[in-house]
Amino acid sequence: MATGLAINQASDDAAGLAMSQDLESQARGFKAAADNVSDAGDAMNITQGVASQSTDILQQQRDLALQASNGTLTDTQRQSIDTEYQQLTQQLDQQANGAQYNTQGVANGTGLASGNAQIQASPDAGGAISAPQVNLTSKALGMAGTSVATAGQAQNAINSIDNALNSLNSSQSTVGAFANKLGYENDNLNTEATNTLAAQSQISDEDMAQGATDLSTQMLLNQTAIAAFGMFNKISQNSIMGLTAEQP
Repeated sequence: MATGLAINQASDDAAGLAMSQDLESQARGFKAAADNVSDAGDAMNITQGVASQSTDILQQQRDLALQASNGTLTDTQRQSIDTEYQQLTQQLDQQANGAQYNTQGVANGTGLASGNAQIQASPDAGGAISAPQVNLTSKALGMAGTSVATAGQAQNAINSIDNALNSLNSSQSTVGAFANKLGYENDNLNTEATNTLAAQSQISDEDMAQGATDLSTQMLLNQTAIAAFGMFNKISQNSIMGLTAEQP
């Protein structure tokens, strides 16, 4: 009752103690795996944020390319438009290379985005899942070297941007699907941890209601025994005193 445990040492129930410790190990493993999956989910959230920003940048570049394609502009004017266009291309690389989780890349094809990162999503060995490869740099998207400095280059840039948007949409779908998978894995692992702890509790924890009943019964028996012993002593003393009084 004091510890709340039915098994406090091996002598109480050796087999039960072994089972309880094994279940505790499993529960801790499920919890650790759930933490791993949650961390990976946080990393994928950063990746999805970069992908969303990259989409906005590409749309801005497409607008500039369409503007530069217009025959009413001079090449001097297109050069000014191209300056902004090139800055946006640099922004693609800055955000892709700058996005990190625990110092590891999540959007430039390195670290967690390399395609080789393994997420330990199980309490047992061999239960890892592979994080997808994600590379949102301008080179990977086919945007490096594009320009809108001339009408012809602007037309080519439109095609490059459309291809980049298609590639980006594909990456977003892959990352989104993996993030959803991580969410399901996390829910499942937490459920497994809860159920395993409940099973352990059935073995190792004291039944407090039964324990309280047993304790009350034992206290009542002790009190009854004490009272009976006191009554016996009193009767015995009276008997002895009676016998003494009858002697001449």
